Amino acid sequence: MKIKETKVLQEQRLNEISTEKGVDYDSLKSLLESVRTKKLLKRNNYHQQKINDVIEKATK
Repeated sequence: MKIKETKVLQEQRLNEISTEKGVDYDSLKSLLESVRTKKLLKRNNYHQQKINDVIEKATK
C-alpha cells in the first residue's frame, strides 16, 4: 500500500513542478512512460519516436 501512496505523491509533486515551470504535464508523463517502456523492452526507437511526437505536438 505504501508504494501506491508514494506513486500518487510523486505524480502530484510532478504536476506541481510542471505547472510552476510552465511545462505540459501530460507530455511529461507521456515521455516518462516511454522511458519506462524503453527500459523494460530495450526499444530505443520507440522512445525516440515518442520524443519526436511530443515535440511536434507542442510546436503546432
